[in-house]
Amino acid sequence: MAKNFVVFGATGAQGGSVTLALLKASNSNSSINKYNILAVTRNPHTPQAQKLSSAGATLVQADMEDLNSLKELVKGAHFIFVVTDFLGAEGNSDRELTQGLNVIEAASSAACLETLEAVIWSSLPDARKQPFAYENIVHFNSKRAISDALWDSPLRSCVTEVWLAAYYENFVNSWGIYEPQKQPDGSYVLKYPINADSKIPFMSVTDLGKLITVIIEDPTKYHTKVVSFVSEWHTPLELLESFRNGTYIHTSPILSNLLC
Repeated sequence: MAKNFVVFGATGAQGGSVTLALLKASNSNSSINKYNILAVTRNPHTPQAQKLSSAGATLVQADMEDLNSLKELVKGAHFIFVVTDFLGAEGNSDRELTQGLNVIEAASSAACLETLEAVIWSSLPDARKQPFAYENIVHFNSKRAISDALWDSPLRSCVTEVWLAAYYENFVNSWGIYEPQKQPDGSYVLKYPINADSKIPFMSVTDLGKLITVIIEDPTKYHTKVVSFVSEWHTPLELLESFRNGTYIHTSPILSNLLC
């Protein structure tokens, strides 16, 4: 019998990757379990939602900020993938925290715990506890608050926490943040809050689904674990070189303690 897999944020970058990978696994002839994929979205009428529906996912309309809309959909779930939506919450970390706490409360019900095999929670490390501490990265802080609640909940024994590196896709989808900025004099400067030779972790978010299918092949192996997903490490200087090679625009770094 197919197992119920609830995917939150199904029309976003992470949830979309997970949903498509699960659909591929369910349609294959491999030994991976078959899944009834419940793709959670606020708006089932968007093109991305319709694409998932056409591919075989079951669309479920729900709002992570509305606890009542979550309680019924997680009943009988075997697997749950959770990612909160900081940008969808208009950059409000309190609203993001509410999203995560609502999922925890809904999934902690007896009707969910009876069937639940694994919760995969996409989070981030605590930037405040790194060798070079950053206190005010608000979407990191709100995710850590959700993590603290999750690890202290009835779900803790079946949780796998996943930390993703920066997406390569951000260079296309977040244009204006990641790439060098044009200056009034026509020059280009890359500004990051790190040193020019610091190593930055990267991955493609489209690969996340592959990781999730590996985890759920043997979920108990990954219970109570934190999995970091990094494909490559690049310095800002290496990024500049790639920018030059791809655009033929000469870009000079500004080298200082926290600027390049």
